[in-house]
Amino acid sequence: MPETWRMRAFSSEEASQISGVHRGTLDVWIHREPADLFSQKRGTRRYFSPQDISIIAVALDLSRGGMPVLTSIACAFERLQSEPPADAILVVKNGAVSPRTGRVIADKDVPQLQVDHSFQLIPIGKIAARVRKACAELYEGGADVAV
Repeated sequence: MPETWRMRAFSSEEASQISGVHRGTLDVWIHREPADLFSQKRGTRRYFSPQDISIIAVALDLSRGGMPVLTSIACAFERLQSEPPADAILVVKNGAVSPRTGRVIADKDVPQLQVDHSFQLIPIGKIAARVRKACAELYEGGADVAV
């Protein structure tokens, strides 16, 4: 697969499978949320990049922690403008409602966190690496991807 974080070559079904977001849920997100933050429409179909699929996967984790879906997508979008290092951890206070909330730290820095409230630790580096690997396997495996 060409080394490009933003190459939109994967279908909605593939994005759903790789991200872990149920296809029906992804369709709802596309129609209700700012889909241009995590996909591109060509004709009647939507296409996704490894970056987009990582945004969807991280947004799912954030929403599971109680963040509204729209805020989750925006927060993931803010943090994934470039591919994160494999050890990157997103630290987000539970109940946060700002898309710019949280910070990214290295996994080695987790023990030094000052724990004075509940928060989520989301391994965005590992999520992005897993997505990148799955996308590469689909692309190289000759799956029906748009180029």
